[in-house]
Amino acid sequence: MTKSSPGRKSRKAARKSALSDKSEGAAWRFVGTSQEPRIEIPIEKLGHPGSLSELHVVAQFPNDIPSEHSRRTDRIERTFETSALLSTTQNPKRDLNFQTNEEDGSSYFLFEPPALRVDTPWGPVTVRKNRKGESALVKMTCEARSSTEALERLQRATATFLDHWAYEAVAPVYLTMLRARDVKNHIETLQFVSPFRSSTISPSTTEIPTPLRPMFALYRESLCSASPLYKFLCLYKILEGYFGRLKPTLSKIFRDAGLQYPLPRDLVPDHPDLETDMRAYVGQSISKFRDELLTTNFRVAVAHFEKEGESPLIASDPGQINRFSQIGLAVELCARVVIESYQKAFKEAIVSGLDVSSLSEISN
Repeated sequence: MTKSSPGRKSRKAARKSALSDKSEGAAWRFVGTSQEPRIEIPIEKLGHPGSLSELHVVAQFPNDIPSEHSRRTDRIERTFETSALLSTTQNPKRDLNFQTNEEDGSSYFLFEPPALRVDTPWGPVTVRKNRKGESALVKMTCEARSSTEALERLQRATATFLDHWAYEAVAPVYLTMLRARDVKNHIETLQFVSPFRSSTISPSTTEIPTPLRPMFALYRESLCSASPLYKFLCLYKILEGYFGRLKPTLSKIFRDAGLQYPLPRDLVPDHPDLETDMRAYVGQSISKFRDELLTTNFRVAVAHFEKEGESPLIASDPGQINRFSQIGLAVELCARVVIESYQKAFKEAIVSGLDVSSLSEISN
């Protein structure tokens, strides 16, 4: 559920973050209109669970003057008012609300004055505290060409002191519900992590192959992580374990018995929220996708402090956050494909009477 400014007729559009500039209006998906300060939006339209998503509220004018399209695709530098909540938890449960204030935020960082002004290379940031005296809300006004650029400036500016505060306090802090208001074009953007959904589960775990225990643990760890970089690493390790050990070991058991390894092949699946750059790999081998794109462009960077010839990766940099968030869905889908493939192959091995007792060593 979302809230917009009272009395404003607004159109709400939601879309997944794209590898191209997030202000590209053509990529937005229309989800509804409202003349009220609230609108009901089905949770399924808010992106894949756990993924970085955006919601745009576009004010409507009589006769569409100026036109919505011209406002959404404006590339002229202009003023944006940005803000974000600080939080002690990764993804606090609340409505998607464009009218948040300091009482909606929280942190482990305390200070005496009513507010702090922190000067950064990207401009001054105002930090406001809640009634408990906790740093709770950050605000910044800046010039930018899109909401994406404005929010990246806010993230870079706040990272300069939040990273250090976390070190000093030995305490985590999460930047949530990032908001950008395009003053000229009357467009508000809210960047958030798409909510997880309730799901009916099977109480039985008797058919879970023992070798998959490390895989399920890594998948759960990826879901629990607020860091897209760490999430990527967990999911990549699933692919690494599957192609490096689990599948070859199970394949040998089938070969020794004179049987063919079960189909289907491990192919990159399609999904409506996949980024444009990822679609070139849909239907191709997951192993190829891993070797050609994931290993060289992502895994090496996140696993080492410094890649030869490049600057060290800064985990709080919004460019890296967006980059790993955008690849995250494709990697997660591939991880689910290989897990399901292994489950099917393992079950067929049991049905065929093959001895899989040696596979229990993989999980130890």
